[in-house]
Amino acid sequence: MTDTPLSLKKNLTRRRRYVAPGLGACAALGLWAGLGLAGCDDAPILAEAGAALRDCKLKVRFDFEGVPEHIGLAGDFNDFDARKTPLVPLAPGRWGVDLELPPGAWRYRVEVDGRPWMDAAAPLSARHAGAEYSLVQACDGDRPAFALTERTYGPTAPRYTLTLARVQAADALDAASVRATVDGTAVPVGPGASVSVSGDVVRFDPARLPEALWTGAHGARHVFRLEATDAAGRAAEPLVAPYWHEPAPFRWREALIYQVFTDRFATDHDFTPAERVRSIGIRHGGDLQGVLRKLREGYFETLGVNTLWLSPMNLNPDGLFAGVEGGPPRYESYHAYWPIAPRTPDPRFGDADLFDALVQEAHQRGLRVLLDVVLNHLHAQHPYFTAHPGWFTPRGCYCGGANCSWSQFIEVCWFVPYLPDFAFADLEAVDTQVNDTLWWVERFQLDGLRVDAVPMMPRFVTRRLSAETHRRFEGLGTRHYLVGETFVGPDERDRVRWYLGPDGIDGQFDFPLMWAIRQVLVWDAAPLWQLADQWRASAAAWAGSTAVMGVFAGNHDVTRLVSEAAGQITGAYDQPWNDPPAIPRGARLAYQKALLAQAFVLTVPGAPTLFQGDEFGMPGANDPDNRRPMRFGADRTEEERWLFDRVARLGRLRRCLPALQGESLRVLREEAERLVYLRDVGDGAPAVVVLGRATTDAVAPHVPADLRIDPGLDGAVLVDVLSGQRVRYDAEGRATALNLDPHLPAVLVPADHPCAAEPVP
Repeated sequence: MTDTPLSLKKNLTRRRRYVAPGLGACAALGLWAGLGLAGCDDAPILAEAGAALRDCKLKVRFDFEGVPEHIGLAGDFNDFDARKTPLVPLAPGRWGVDLELPPGAWRYRVEVDGRPWMDAAAPLSARHAGAEYSLVQACDGDRPAFALTERTYGPTAPRYTLTLARVQAADALDAASVRATVDGTAVPVGPGASVSVSGDVVRFDPARLPEALWTGAHGARHVFRLEATDAAGRAAEPLVAPYWHEPAPFRWREALIYQVFTDRFATDHDFTPAERVRSIGIRHGGDLQGVLRKLREGYFETLGVNTLWLSPMNLNPDGLFAGVEGGPPRYESYHAYWPIAPRTPDPRFGDADLFDALVQEAHQRGLRVLLDVVLNHLHAQHPYFTAHPGWFTPRGCYCGGANCSWSQFIEVCWFVPYLPDFAFADLEAVDTQVNDTLWWVERFQLDGLRVDAVPMMPRFVTRRLSAETHRRFEGLGTRHYLVGETFVGPDERDRVRWYLGPDGIDGQFDFPLMWAIRQVLVWDAAPLWQLADQWRASAAAWAGSTAVMGVFAGNHDVTRLVSEAAGQITGAYDQPWNDPPAIPRGARLAYQKALLAQAFVLTVPGAPTLFQGDEFGMPGANDPDNRRPMRFGADRTEEERWLFDRVARLGRLRRCLPALQGESLRVLREEAERLVYLRDVGDGAPAVVVLGRATTDAVAPHVPADLRIDPGLDGAVLVDVLSGQRVRYDAEGRATALNLDPHLPAVLVPADHPCAAEPVP
């Protein structure tokens, strides 16, 4: 007897691929029952419109060659006893079962004569009794539900079509029962109103709302709520979803993210010199009021930033603790990665009202807000550790310690003895962590999450988080961005890729590319063509994943760019405490190298990310010295202001020029000391990026006269937005020379384009 499974397929209101008008080829997957949506940069759209029945059955199909003694489905619904739920033959070699399940999460698997098979078609899973099972989120088949069937854009706002999935064929939508609110305010329903009804279809046109609801306290982001009953009086599941009042869909590849390390950013004033010299391991007093103040001053908009990434907000412990390196207790929980409560903002950063004010102000200015979240671990003072000791891995395996290597024990090791690590062996633990995390998204109207320590958790945790995020908050297609941190070395793209995909998180930070940026542009340790090779390697690794990757040159876990470029990093683990690098005054080359690195980050596809301070060249060794308090204005040196002006110019250019927000990059020339590439979306306004250096006197970093560009640029005049130099192309597409000093970039755009008009000081 053979026992080869040919396929194991599940259909819980089957997924349908649909490319809606105006959406890219990476259309999200619409789910009639409101299940999780595939991770990509477009909105979820349901394929079918019109009358339809809601089907919430779990439909398992299993192909098996042979004659088993017993084949059945084991799961939460039958005490994991496969004999209670047999699969029946549907055709020769094909078996199946349809189950009515109450709403909720259910684990299940097929068992053939005791041998288990997971559902290969099911993206979600969870553990039971040490084994992994497929997981389904069952909808409520006794209630009708609305689903998005169309989204289009008008001059100022999107328009939505929502269609009811009926419980019974005869029970249509009761038009008189339809009620809708925007930000809690009731809106009219009827012909010509912002909400209208036709059959089972509800149309929502925000442009028809009173102007006070276009902006108001919530700025450009609003929350729409739709309630109704069917002809039999059944209450439909309320559709509650955010949307942005904007003339075109925002795609996360258009984001320019600024990482705010709240305790070290600002308070009601900029940090004074006396405040900045406090021990680097303790709190410095930065808070949300400081972030809000800088937002109102226009600091982020000066940089072209349209997304804020805030460090965690959970309540954290008081007191001093030892670090992973051991030694005396010298760290406070300033970074907020040690939560001691699931849903309580830390008052040292600000209360809920202040958090609301910051998010609303950001939304009024068109900025999205991401929150850093910690699911992998918590602090031993957290009540979950006492109440649920079985949720955690055994104490004693500390990451990187003796007999506890990172590579072998990454999912079970503890960072330090006071940070218990979740085992996620229990579905209740997974759901608790996911629900606590998404409470922050709903309560504070966030636009996405940065997920800490992704590879320290089983993949099913981030998949569950992704599915629930999309299910709960994307009923109107407003994409929320989940970007993960998988800290890896230069050649470990496979580990990063493992957590991506249509059912995974929406992106990860591209650590392999970060190391290549440093090796080539900061350390001068490799030819520039290697940077092109590494970019291509990353593009190939993420292809087909639907991911928008975070591109960056530095963050809060690595040494600062300027200190690396100035040769100040000793490699000693205790350098932050005993030999922190000084501001490299007069070292213009270090700042030029930092500009080269940031120019690359800001001009390649992805979601570029600036860690606070990197915009002006904050110095620093490894953690925690790379987290020094911010300096503004006159507290910055001449070289730092020089770098800031140019990084800010490139940030604003990226936000302005569609070519820099697209997905296409074509390398025009790759040499040891020069890299030239083209960004173009076919709108007549391309960008040509030149990264040059000269490690020998024999090579000059300039655009040579024989560089040929696409025929569309024949006769064009481009201007470098950093130097103001102009490059002209003749009728055959040959360029006049662009002369640059060594270790300086150029970004050339059409001279007559509005984005080129702003000079650099």
